[in-house]
Formats: sequence, structure tokens, C-alpha cells
Amino acid sequence: MTGFFQRLFSKRQAAPETSPRPLAGRLEIDELGHNLVSIDALDFIGHQAVSPNKRYRLIWADRTPDGRRGGNRSEGHGSWSLLLDDRIVTTGRLERPQEGRVADNGTVILHDWMFGEGLQGRFVAFAPDGSQLVTQQFAANLMSNSLSPDGKFAICQTANAPGSADSCRYMLFDLAAGREVARWEVETGWAEDYEWDCEDRRVYLCMKDGERVGYDFTGTMVEREAWQLRRIGAGDLNVIQSVLVATSANDHPLRSEIIGGLGVAARDGEVWQQARAYRLLGELHEQAGEIAQAVKAYDDALTIDPKVGVARRVEQLRKTLGTTVAKPGAKRLSRFEQQAGRLGIQHEVVLLEKGDGKDWRHGANGLWTTVEIGALDHYKSIGWDGAASEGGLILTLIKAASFEALDVRNSDTFVEALYAQNVAFDQDRFAPERLIATVSNATRRQIERNWKVIAASAGNSPAYYPNVREHHVISLFDALGTDRLAEIATVFATAPYDLRAGWPDLTLWQGGKVRFVEVKGPSDSFHASQTRLISKLLLPLGFDVGLAEVRKIS
Repeated sequence: MTGFFQRLFSKRQAAPETSPRPLAGRLEIDELGHNLVSIDALDFIGHQAVSPNKRYRLIWADRTPDGRRGGNRSEGHGSWSLLLDDRIVTTGRLERPQEGRVADNGTVILHDWMFGEGLQGRFVAFAPDGSQLVTQQFAANLMSNSLSPDGKFAICQTANAPGSADSCRYMLFDLAAGREVARWEVETGWAEDYEWDCEDRRVYLCMKDGERVGYDFTGTMVEREAWQLRRIGAGDLNVIQSVLVATSANDHPLRSEIIGGLGVAARDGEVWQQARAYRLLGELHEQAGEIAQAVKAYDDALTIDPKVGVARRVEQLRKTLGTTVAKPGAKRLSRFEQQAGRLGIQHEVVLLEKGDGKDWRHGANGLWTTVEIGALDHYKSIGWDGAASEGGLILTLIKAASFEALDVRNSDTFVEALYAQNVAFDQDRFAPERLIATVSNATRRQIERNWKVIAASAGNSPAYYPNVREHHVISLFDALGTDRLAEIATVFATAPYDLRAGWPDLTLWQGGKVRFVEVKGPSDSFHASQTRLISKLLLPLGFDVGLAEVRKIS
């Protein structure tokens, strides 16, 4: 390994831009893993691709001839070479060679990421003798590619490039003819792999979720209706929406399938997908004249994401149903009262004195501070203790309770990374079940001991949560107890990265009672992550959750 780094970083003589003469002897090739190879005879370290029949090997390096610069640059061509039975057949240079492939007949394709900035890329193909078969430049970055095993056809994929005709496309090439023969938009998602059936003239795009979509060599999808039905059933909102746009939703022959797919997306999708699914469901019902069902779907969407864009629409529909007729003396609910009602949490008004800019304070003698601290001072005045730290406090407590003795090397590791085992070294991968079991048996002394490790790097607080103090962590632990804390950790472990965000601004405790309060000033809004955290974790576990709407004292 020492020799590898010496070769990688040592100063080299600049290579000429012309191709070197082929070497007659068989080369000794050291395969380093992850498609990296080292070849001492060529003073080469770079990437490789091997043909299906294992006879051809393509190697390339996106580095200047002296080997000292790689990646984005304005000069200094990279190199590629084709080997047959580990003997050099031909070599060449490209500005920034990437994503090489080689077929059983020695045909080669590469992406050239090119010098300079901007969205651009060049697809190139070469015959075994180094003669050029295809070169085509795009006003978009290149992503994946594939080469048919017989070397007759190739495909490449472009990334998003707003305003460019090359944006988000698949391009199919006939290499014998030396030209592009088809291109189509990325409606199926990004391919992770490709399969070829050259006899039937088809290429199959293989997706991350296991979907496999075939196209003929004119760029026409094979069995489109079957693919649409599969995607609708899987809750693919892009496909569902495109199908709805093409045909009246009320008369759509796939209406029942679409409703079922929207239910899948609303149940299993990401938060933004769930809200969008309910919105589409509401639109479907509304177009069919099913107003009550539309209102229900829109309300579900707003519960998940208040910014989903149907708040005014749903109120108009309520009037149609006659459900918003105000009683004498009744006042109009604020948007925060409406959101609290949708979530099923308590709404309360906190009156604070308003200063300049974003300054607020509780009481005429209070210090000017943030709206969250001002609200915390209000709750302290009526007997609560607590902290204004969003999720910093509870996440710190979970971390301190998850280890009998926290190792110093994990002092600054986010607890969500530990629970998701998203760490660099095996020694830092702990089974979530083991962590939760430790939480269930945590002691005050354990929390105090681990707090010292967590807070050491920043003095008296965790490195990333400066508002969290030791007495906050200990007091919350005492108020929650191990059973309640373990319940939180158990739900948190199901989706650590999703449930790290959206915690209410205030965590309050009073004796054995714990409350979570989201604070909203006049210009604030409710976010989908907050809705998710409250509805997926706090409410199912039976916690007291409130929404404090801060208003200025008249």
C-alpha cells in the first residue's frame, strides 16, 4: 500500500500528448478493488472495465500527464488504453475520461467530462484499433452509460440541464453506423444498470427499485400500459399525474387503480409525497363532484404539509358544503389554530412584548431575545422548566442513554448516524436493538458520565447544540424516566434521519410531566418535518403537544 501512495503522489515526468508506442509484453496488473488498478510498467494508477468475455481490459485515468492533477481543470489531458490479454492494443487521450466500457470485440465507449466549467459532456466510441466510431457533445452533464456485449450499440444518459434540449435524456447509438439513432426523455427514472437484447433490438433500463423497462431501438417503450399499471400500483406520483393530465380524471378508465396508488403513496411515501398524494386525491374527488371526500383529502394534505397549496381551496369547498357558516359572535380561526386542529394538538396564545426586528421579551423587565426564548420565559413564569433547543436536547439525551460508557471517538458523532450505522468504521456500528436496550436500563450516573464526554469538545454543551446544558439533560431524564425514553428511542430508530428534524421548539417539564411546544411568531409557518415528527412520534406515544401562537401585547 505504501508503494501505491508513492506512485499516486510522487512527481512524474510530463508525458507527451501523442500516444505512447504499444508494449509487446504481457503486463502485470494489480487490482486494488472498486475497479481501480495499478500497473507498474506504465507507472499507471486508474480505473478499469473488463469485457464480458474477460479478454479485453479498458483502463483510463482522469489526470494530467504528470499525474499530479485530476478532476476539474482547464488543461492536461487524461489517458485511456485498450488491452487484449493484458497486452496494450491501442492508447489515446481525452480531456477528462470517465465511465469506460469495453465489449467482447474490443469496441470502447467513454464519457469525456471535458475541461472547464458549465454543463457539458462528450460521448465517444472507438474501434479496437483506436479509430473513432462516434463523438457527440452535449449541453448537459453525462451520467451512466452501457455498451452491448457485441459492441454494436451503446446508450448514455444525461443529467438535468435547464433550457437544454439535451437535458434528462437517454441517447441510443448505432456504433457501426456511427450515429445517434434514438433519444427519449427520462420518464422512468434514472437507470442503475442496463440489459441488452440486440437480436430483438431492445435495451432494458434497470432501476434501483427493481423495475425493468424495455425500449426498442427507435426509442419507443415496450409494453407501456403494463409499465404504467405497475407504477400506478406502486404509488409513483409522477406517472399518476401524467396519466391524469392525459385524460379527464372523472372518466379515467384507471380511476380505481389511481386511487389505490395514491393510497400507497400517502401511506408509504416521503412526507412531501404523502402531502402531494392527498392533494392529487382531493383533486380527483373534486373533479368527480365528490366534495366531502375532496375536503377530507385536502385536510389530510394540509395536516402533513401546510404549504401544500390547497388551504384556500378547501375553505371554498367547505362553503359549498355549508360547513363554514359562522355562528353569531364566532371569530375566524387563525391559520395556526386551523393547523393545530388538523393535527389534534392544543393551540394557545402567548402574549409577548415586541421590540425591534426579531426581538421579543416576556414582561416589561425581561431581556430582549428570540421569540422562542420569550415563549420559554412565559412558560417558566407559570411553573414549567425547560429548554428552547428544538431536537438538540432529546437527541443528546438519547445518545447519552444509549451507551453504558460513551467512547470519546463518538463524542461528536450525530446520534442519528449511530442509530443508522452510517459510520466509517465497523467498531462504531452498534445494533439499534442494543442501543435501545441500554436506554431501557439507563441510570442518572450513566447520563452524567456520558454528558461529560459529549460536552467536552465544546466546553459545557454538545458541539452542535449550544443551547443544551447539563441540567437540561438530567432534568429531562428524571422527568421522562427510562420507559418513556426507550419508547422515543424505539420509534426514532425506525427512521433516524427523518426523525432528527421537526422537533418542537420547546421541551418543558414539571415534576413527572413533559410537554413539547412548537412556537410560531406572526411571520412563521408550519413545516412538513414538524408535522411528521408530531404525528409519527409524539402523538402516537401519547405526549402532550402544543402550538404556541405568539402575539404582541397591544
